[in-house]
Amino acid sequence: MPDKYEEYRQKVAGTNIDPRSLLSTDYFNTFNSVVMVLDLLPDAPELLEEVEQWQFHDYIAHFQRSGLDFAPLAIEAYPYAPADLRDAFERKVNAMRIIVEEMARTLRRLIIAGEKDLFVEYAQMARIWFNKLTEEANGIIHGTTGEAMDQSAIDNLF
Repeated sequence: MPDKYEEYRQKVAGTNIDPRSLLSTDYFNTFNSVVMVLDLLPDAPELLEEVEQWQFHDYIAHFQRSGLDFAPLAIEAYPYAPADLRDAFERKVNAMRIIVEEMARTLRRLIIAGEKDLFVEYAQMARIWFNKLTEEANGIIHGTTGEAMDQSAIDNLF
């Protein structure tokens, strides 16, 4: 495996794939529609339906659907990413998925209950947590990991 790692480090040079982690931040495009809506939700709660319809795609599925010129290489290199980085990345991505899915359910309950102020506060808080997780996942990809958000902090959000 170390030989393959070095081989892929050479192959990804000059692409949008980080040569240290063999991962690409372009993966976060899978969350773009949700991020845009999160910014608008406090003023436009009717957009919640877009978040509820969002479909999660894992790393491989995202690049299979992306049409990016380096997507086949991103898919090919993924198994050779250092296991500790890939596992940490997957944990962050899973936390991001959970935030989106749980946030949508919670916000829907708040709308049904007529809790407009709480809806706005919760939507803003979810955006902050989502941004933090995105920054941490970017840090994993580029080797600049900072303080991590633990699962209990995510659970407390909901």
